[in-house]
Amino acid sequence: MKILILPLYGIGDTLMTTPAIETLKKSIDCKIVNICMFKSTYEVLQNNPFIDELIYFPFLEQSFFNSLKFVFALKRFDCAINFYPSNRREYNLLSFFTRAKIRLGHRYLKRDLRELNFLKNRTLKENPDLHNVEENLRILELLGIKTDNAPAMKIYLDQEEIQQGKAFVKKLSQKSVKVGIHTGTSSFKGHRQRRWQKENFLELINSLPDVDFFLFGTIEEEQENKFIFNNAKYGNVIIIQNTPIRKVASIIAHLDAFVSNDSGLMHLAAAVKVPVAAIFGPTNPKWVYPWGVKHRIVRVNLNCSPCFYYSPEPLKCKSGLDFKCLKDIDVSMVKSALESLIKS
Repeated sequence: MKILILPLYGIGDTLMTTPAIETLKKSIDCKIVNICMFKSTYEVLQNNPFIDELIYFPFLEQSFFNSLKFVFALKRFDCAINFYPSNRREYNLLSFFTRAKIRLGHRYLKRDLRELNFLKNRTLKENPDLHNVEENLRILELLGIKTDNAPAMKIYLDQEEIQQGKAFVKKLSQKSVKVGIHTGTSSFKGHRQRRWQKENFLELINSLPDVDFFLFGTIEEEQENKFIFNNAKYGNVIIIQNTPIRKVASIIAHLDAFVSNDSGLMHLAAAVKVPVAAIFGPTNPKWVYPWGVKHRIVRVNLNCSPCFYYSPEPLKCKSGLDFKCLKDIDVSMVKSALESLIKS
C-alpha cells in the first residue's frame, strides 16, 4: 500500500505523529511518503527509519495554482492521512486533491462542516479526553491496525549529532545542573498569548544561581531572551539563538530538565527524553502534555480554562480575563515543578 502523510503546521504536531508512523510501518506492508511544509518540520523527520520518502514543499510561500500543480504531480496513492489536528479546510482540500482512494482523518466537534472535514471518506470523531498521540494512533484503526501500545515520540539523531551536542554543552557549562528554557510559542494567530511573561522566567533563573540555563529561540524570542540575559544576576544564562532544529535537539538531549510554555520545543525535549516542566494557560494539557517522559504540568485551574480548541480562529481570551489563566501562574509554582524533576 502506498500511503501519503499530509503536512501539519508545527514541530510539536509533527513529532506527535511519529508514534503512529512507527506503528503503521511495523503493522502493514506499505511505502510511506511524508510531506512537510516547513524546513523545521522536515528536519524533525529526517533519518526517521519508518518514512520511505520525505518531501519538502512550502505551501504557505506558494500560490494556490503552484500548490495545486505540485499535488497533481504526485504519483497516485492508495491512502492519504490527515493526522490530528488538521481541522482546516486547506488540509481537507489537499487530501481531496491527492485523489487517494482512502482519505483518513477526524471529524471535529466544532466547525466540522465549515472546515470541509466531510471530504475525507474514512473518519472517526475526535475524543476530547485523548492526547494527540492517541488520536493519531486511533486513525490507524480505520486500516484495521491494532494500536494498544503507543511507542515514544522520536527524533532520530545520528551519533555525530549526539556527540556534537554533548561537546557543545560541556564547553559552555561546568555546573552540575543544566536546564533548558523556551520562552516562546508559535506566534501564529494570536498564539503569543500562550507565553509566560519574560519577567517570570528571569525571576526563576535568578532564584537558582547554581543552575546553568540554556535559552533557546529564533528571532521571535530574541527580545525575551536578550532581556533575560542582560538582567540575569549570576551570569548563568547561555543563549542558543537561530540554531537548526536538529542541533537544538542534540543540545537539549544533554540537559537535565527543560522549562517551557506549551510549544514545539516542549515536545522536542520530550522526544529526546528530557524531563519537562510545562507551563499551560488557555491550551489543554490533556491533549498535548509532554508524551512519554517525566513531566510536571504547571497551570491555574480557572473555571473557564482551558478554552482553546482546534480551529483556524485566532486565540482569544473568551472570558474577558486577559489570560488570567497564564498570568496568575506564580514563579514559585514553576520553581517547585522544576526542582522536583531535578531531584527525581
